Amino acid sequence: MPEDNNRQRVKPRDQVMAALARRTFDRLPIKNHLPADIAEAYVMAAEKSVLAALTHKEFFGYFSVCADGKGHGNRNTYPGLDWGQSAEALLWLGRTAEVLSSWDQVMGHLRADGLLPFAILPELAGTTSMVNDRHPLVVDARGAVFEHWVPGNPLRTLANVTAIVLLHAIFAKTRDRGWLAQQGNLLRALTSWLGHQVSAEGLVAGGGFYLERPTRLEYDGVNQCYTAHAFSLAATLFRELGDAEDASRCEAVSGRIVACFRQRFWAGDHCVEYLHPERGTISSHGLTDVDWAAVATGAASTEQCATLWPQLKDNADFLYSDVPTGIATRPETYEDWEMQDIDRHDLSSMGRVWYLECWARGRMDDRDGLLASLRRVIQAGRENDGYWFERYYSEKTGNLAAYMFNTYCEYPANLIRIVNRFLLNPTQKQPPPIPPVAESPSTPPTGHGRMSMP
Repeated sequence: MPEDNNRQRVKPRDQVMAALARRTFDRLPIKNHLPADIAEAYVMAAEKSVLAALTHKEFFGYFSVCADGKGHGNRNTYPGLDWGQSAEALLWLGRTAEVLSSWDQVMGHLRADGLLPFAILPELAGTTSMVNDRHPLVVDARGAVFEHWVPGNPLRTLANVTAIVLLHAIFAKTRDRGWLAQQGNLLRALTSWLGHQVSAEGLVAGGGFYLERPTRLEYDGVNQCYTAHAFSLAATLFRELGDAEDASRCEAVSGRIVACFRQRFWAGDHCVEYLHPERGTISSHGLTDVDWAAVATGAASTEQCATLWPQLKDNADFLYSDVPTGIATRPETYEDWEMQDIDRHDLSSMGRVWYLECWARGRMDDRDGLLASLRRVIQAGRENDGYWFERYYSEKTGNLAAYMFNTYCEYPANLIRIVNRFLLNPTQKQPPPIPPVAESPSTPPTGHGRMSMP
């Protein structure tokens, strides 16, 4: 018996992670409601990626963005999207304590004006380095990065929006009003800073919401949709706190953004991709992730959704190397100036775009399309020993393999989120943006809308 106990203590870490993942999964009822292939992939995503990245290396609850801890560093945190995606996946896997610890650590970097850094790089703390010998990357004394090195400072609003969405997810999971009350001032700071990025007309500045190249200066359509959604979620949280004044403020901002989006970002039969300060309206790259975002968040009107959905639903041009979801159906048409004359880094399929696609399919009650999309991503993981790359390119984008970090957690984290939110249709409801006009943007075309919102 002592010998057996000793064997238990020296189990390889990956075996321990696998056991933990299966034990977590066994406690959840969802496996009884999933097709067998998707249930198997769910466990694979949990044990090989999301839980494997949960190393506690920097603090209790620390997780890296790659399961092997190599790509993008094993001490770094990226509050701009990656952190929020993996944190919510961990919530679904029953790791609430770890997520709350990570939340506290990241919020400790909130700047006095309410801006959250999009990256935390401890090993570069207090340094300024040059990227490509010409673009400065400034890291503060505690490792926080508040301004992107790409000219124009994209990802500007990403961390604040991500934090608001995650805050809502944490409260939806815990229903802990005492904890939410403790976050009240933090939520006011996050929404105050974000509100200052919204013009009187309702345009949200910030460049590419989750893209660096193309940089989408200055008004990215995805940013409009996500920011409106974040303000709507913030309004529900303030109402939970009994703060009617801040709730109304957030509802008004959300409504203003949606009203502006429906006018300024509509090109007649599809959405405008972005508004450039010098070149004006950019909508020449076919359908884009903005179209998915408009349907997913409800930023598009009922009539606009009815125009968009038949074009989006079965569009194979969003598949890059047979993997969903690419940022545009005509990626070959982007020009060098849109990439800041650097490279074509984000001209790819990515998990963040795939999430928008699945969110839109959930909202439109397209279960068949959702299952087909899930299975394409699952197949990509199976072909790579149970892991996923950060990006997938296509013959239209060229060979950009240098940016294909392996064991990246975005696809597996979003697989867990998508299964829970859209495939299983949980009772948890989250509203789309507050309507700025009589027609509610939450109302999809007739016969749709039974699946939940993120």
